[in-house]
Amino acid sequence: MTAAHRLTIVTNEPLRAARDVLGVDFIPAWCRVVTRAEEVASLADSTKVIGQWYEPRSRRSLLEWAFIARRERGGLIGLSLEDCDKLVTWGVRNGAGSEGMDPHRAVAASQLSGLVVSERRVEG
Repeated sequence: MTAAHRLTIVTNEPLRAARDVLGVDFIPAWCRVVTRAEEVASLADSTKVIGQWYEPRSRRSLLEWAFIARRERGGLIGLSLEDCDKLVTWGVRNGAGSEGMDPHRAVAASQLSGLVVSERRVEG
């Protein structure tokens, strides 16, 4: 993650994750999206990261398993309530739709589990 990247999203569907996390249909320059397992393994400590998944747990991808393993090594940073508020504010300024991640719910879940936020969205 470069200094210009303030958030990393690990996902198998980048544009869908941008809509769900940021509320927009593009990846801003300050956001990095990781879609390959080997990139996940090399995430630097202190990387602010969220995982966004679209398949059922029973069908976890290699990418998600790599994210789980990297989280277990420690050193990654999850989103704080302040970070989530900033994302919401940024989204509103940049045309975010009304749908997207409920940042307060996601952060509360991460604090309960002690892990970096990882949200699953499975339709149907």
